[in-house]
Amino acid sequence: MNDLHFNVQQQAVLDAEINTHIFLEGPFKSGKTTLGVARLLSVAAQSDPSHQILVLTPQRSLAVPYRSALLDIGFPAGVAPTITTLSGLSRQFILIYWPQIAEKNGFHRKNKLPTFLSMETAQYFLKRICQPFLDKQYFHEVHIDPARLFSQILDTMNKAALVGYPLEETAQRLKEAWNGETIRESHYEQTQECALAFRAYCLENNLLDFSLQVEIFRNCITQDAALKKIFFQNFHFLIADNLEEDVPVLHDLILDLAADIPSMLLIKDNNAGFRSFLGADPTSAERLKQICQYTFECSEQFDLSTAVHAFNGVLTNCILRKNTANPPVEALQAYSLRSVQFYPEMIADICQTIHQLVHEEYVLPGDIAVLSPYLPDSLKFSLSQKLAELEIPYLSSRPSRTLAEEPITRAVLTFAKAAHPRWKLEATTEELRHAIMAIFPACDVVRASLLAQNTLKDKSKLEHYYAIPLFTRQRITDAIGVQFDAVLDWIADYQKEEPLPLDIFLSRLFGEQLSQPGFGLHENVDSAALLTILIQSIHDFRLMFCSLAEEQQQDVSKMYIETLQAGLLPSIHSLPRENSDAVLISPAFTFLMKNRSVRYQFWLDIGSIGWWERLDQPLTHPYVLNRNWSREKRWTDAEEYQANQSALARLVQGLLDRCEDHVYLYVAGLNQAGINQSSPLLSGMQLFLKRIYGMKTNE
Repeated sequence: MNDLHFNVQQQAVLDAEINTHIFLEGPFKSGKTTLGVARLLSVAAQSDPSHQILVLTPQRSLAVPYRSALLDIGFPAGVAPTITTLSGLSRQFILIYWPQIAEKNGFHRKNKLPTFLSMETAQYFLKRICQPFLDKQYFHEVHIDPARLFSQILDTMNKAALVGYPLEETAQRLKEAWNGETIRESHYEQTQECALAFRAYCLENNLLDFSLQVEIFRNCITQDAALKKIFFQNFHFLIADNLEEDVPVLHDLILDLAADIPSMLLIKDNNAGFRSFLGADPTSAERLKQICQYTFECSEQFDLSTAVHAFNGVLTNCILRKNTANPPVEALQAYSLRSVQFYPEMIADICQTIHQLVHEEYVLPGDIAVLSPYLPDSLKFSLSQKLAELEIPYLSSRPSRTLAEEPITRAVLTFAKAAHPRWKLEATTEELRHAIMAIFPACDVVRASLLAQNTLKDKSKLEHYYAIPLFTRQRITDAIGVQFDAVLDWIADYQKEEPLPLDIFLSRLFGEQLSQPGFGLHENVDSAALLTILIQSIHDFRLMFCSLAEEQQQDVSKMYIETLQAGLLPSIHSLPRENSDAVLISPAFTFLMKNRSVRYQFWLDIGSIGWWERLDQPLTHPYVLNRNWSREKRWTDAEEYQANQSALARLVQGLLDRCEDHVYLYVAGLNQAGINQSSPLLSGMQLFLKRIYGMKTNE
């Protein structure tokens, strides 16, 4: 940090008096977080037990630069800063003051400590609460899977807590804005009824989902000045970063603390707010300027080519249909526009271009991102198979996808069932066939089917390969059979010991067997990362439900598998080892939320309407359940169009801000369903070409 050189704008921030409130804004990669870390080092030298530091970010991953600074040998000795999120702050508050606040907030067991629910465990309990309602045909006309149904009910609860209105108002707010069939209004009422029933269950059993812990924290801080003063009295310094991605309740808290905390650095990205569907509110963040004595703007963006910067500005204006006078010609150097007729051609060209970048131009795979509006199985499979053939490592990230849908999850759980016959969980020949293909990469579908049909006996019991008749073994081949028997031998040795919890069993199976040379997880970064997430999910579930399983005389590992297969556990939100040197395959918005940049981006099928169209959420609404929405208005097609246009422009600007060298744009004549298509993104690109080449013609 001491070796960094700051420009005039940045140095002005660092030279500002410590005991003052500063609002710092600017585009991505303009050095704002770097200044935040430098300011942290400065105030840390003055910190002591009576003058502590609080650092707030919207999510833990955005606090990595601050946590890294703490590990630096040059960080001042003394009291370590508190680096947390709104969720972490509210949890800490509730644990400290539980005896004082439990009864006031309606909990029935004030002498018993609360249990904090994750997204996974909240869905588990919500299903139990909602089942009687579902039996009465609630949501009968809503055709979505259970995971999405329950996650949208939880979303309405979170919106109420994060925006700051009573949960009981949710249905009315949604109905006031609805402009379609009346059946939707019934669904809003049913959603609220389920949410309130879940809330009552949580209060009765000392359970706190995310919405309840934020609501309790918010209410206690605003209604009990003495409690607020005691909790925050030692914090003399506050640094809040990425405020545009945070929620109105957090902004309210900072406004309320302005008179109590003498030193504040408040940091906001311009043209962001990508987590709006989770409650992020850049408009609300702007209110914080009013408590600041100084406002600084960082305008210079670093590690961004002039060509990409020019292309970003012109393309964004074209999407919004704004006039662009004299578009810079250097924008032509920022992109490659490639047109293909069919999807397989696009996949082949993308992978071949990545191969050229990696093996001929020596670009690191980690400097490449392949982005699309959605990432369906077929697309992910095609990309991953082709990259694997070219020996290029890759990581995929799909938040809308549950763990149960991942092939590696199904594969390892099939062998887990075989290792634990006391669970009496049946494995099918189809499951075993897919497991064999996932774990033994040399095995094709025909051999996998033969092996599965001849080794699966009595529900989940597996026979060794060498127990199969010789004629059939010759069709499968010994190379595959030896690997299969090695796994069964490992399971046989495991069964001689005391059974382990499922997460520990899978850790051992991976480390001792599946990660070894010749197996499918050897040097497979993507599958190994997914398995790591699965193991962590099982671990968290086990800690939460261990006592409940004992009370009900159930095996918690069996409970997890049954819950997972019912589709109730949440989607994959983040991948471990994000610093791995691997090509990232991801939906575009997911990439933005990682807040990282790459040298090269590939945008798939820019003619797809998915780049523009908002995913339908029949039980909730990110724009209506928002402080900026006027309750006198109706959500019409005009509002939907404008919201989608603004979101597309913000998406494009955000992606290009995170592209350092070049972007490859692909246009497919026919989509995966074989249908001709167009989209506002493609129309914006066509207008860009018309303007840029029209200008060149006039010269």
